[in-house]
Amino acid sequence: MSQRFRIEGSQLVPEDRQGAQPLVGRSGAYALLPTSPDLLIFSRSPPAGGSIGTPRVVMAGDASGFPLSDLVAFLSQSRWSGVLRVQSPGGERSLVLREGEVRGATSDVGADRLGEVLIRLGYLERSQLEAVLREQPPSRIGRTLVERGLLQAHDLFKCVTHQVSEIFHAIVLCREGTFFLVDQPVEDRLGHNIQLTTQSLLMDSIRKIDELAHFRERIPHGRLYVARKRPSDGKLEKDEDRVLAMVDGRHTLLELGQAAKLSEFDVTKIVFRLLEGGFVALADKPLELAGSSSPQSSISVPAVRSPSSLGLRVVPLVDAREVVRVFNDIFREISSEVSKQGLAREFIASANAALAGRALSSSPVLEGLAFAPDGSLPADRLVEAFELHRAVLGSEPLASFRQSLSDVMFFLLFQAGELLESRADEALARRVKEMLAPLGAP
Repeated sequence: MSQRFRIEGSQLVPEDRQGAQPLVGRSGAYALLPTSPDLLIFSRSPPAGGSIGTPRVVMAGDASGFPLSDLVAFLSQSRWSGVLRVQSPGGERSLVLREGEVRGATSDVGADRLGEVLIRLGYLERSQLEAVLREQPPSRIGRTLVERGLLQAHDLFKCVTHQVSEIFHAIVLCREGTFFLVDQPVEDRLGHNIQLTTQSLLMDSIRKIDELAHFRERIPHGRLYVARKRPSDGKLEKDEDRVLAMVDGRHTLLELGQAAKLSEFDVTKIVFRLLEGGFVALADKPLELAGSSSPQSSISVPAVRSPSSLGLRVVPLVDAREVVRVFNDIFREISSEVSKQGLAREFIASANAALAGRALSSSPVLEGLAFAPDGSLPADRLVEAFELHRAVLGSEPLASFRQSLSDVMFFLLFQAGELLESRADEALARRVKEMLAPLGAP
């Protein structure tokens, strides 16, 4: 936990008695470097050298002066492990990376919560969410919904993956605030067994980067106040009508997004459309324009560049049959661990339902397949499907084939994690990592 200080006049004052402890052993002369208002950096002069243990900040900077997309692309290519923290006016978000791939994400922004994601994607009604939260903590909402039959395991996996993706995009699109690269151990098990390909996420972010650059021509930042000029004409989209109803001239765009449970990108896009249609206006200070003196509802407020390089990573020289063998061994291992809890039949049934509904991967090599009782997929049919569809699997067909099986693996790990005790789940994750070694760690 970091210690907190206050600046009172020209004095740096610790907020508690322990606050000055980190300064012990750092005597000397320091230069204060010019930074953004949210960041102070002192550099000892002359430097004394030395190092400290982890966790430690190894890089810090101003998000408005450095494209975070380039930083994430570099971390992916260098296979870096640790945490990227981004603090912006909209809230704090963190991205967990292990060997360059996304393994999780956290956020204190209300719109990023799993419950809000479930509602936005249409899997849950707000009344259902509120009922569950009255009985269970937010950390158990996913498992509770599956246990009560309100959500399928593969739909929960899809929503958690979407949640991590949205936090990733919000970090990459951030153009205000500060970022910190924290060197710290990343456990095999971090809440959910999720692995998303960083390069694929960056590719998906390019569209949003381009769109946001267009929006920023009229909406330079989210701290502008939004006032209503005229009411809805009945032709607006549902979310546009909802945001317009909240506009009263006394709240910023960021505050509207928080109240509407929308990401900064989504609320910026909506307000941009309302601006284009002449429904709202923007101002640097709170104001009321025509039509905003009687607000329809009150609010309770709780230049970007594309990645410089997005080349695909080279995979080891193995053939399709070896890839199938390794992943089938992993699938059996996961199924065997779940069977110790007496839940193998339900586990396989849920996995087959997800596979049949193409919820795990859109790759054609998995079409028409089903898991055997031991958790494996038919090896010969998988290899035949790979050869049949090789031409449509892109410039690196074996890498694409492996990725489709990796998607299946992480769903099975995710599903197993909802059934196993924490210690068993962590041990399983370590065994799976060792079993992946012949193919190269993902």
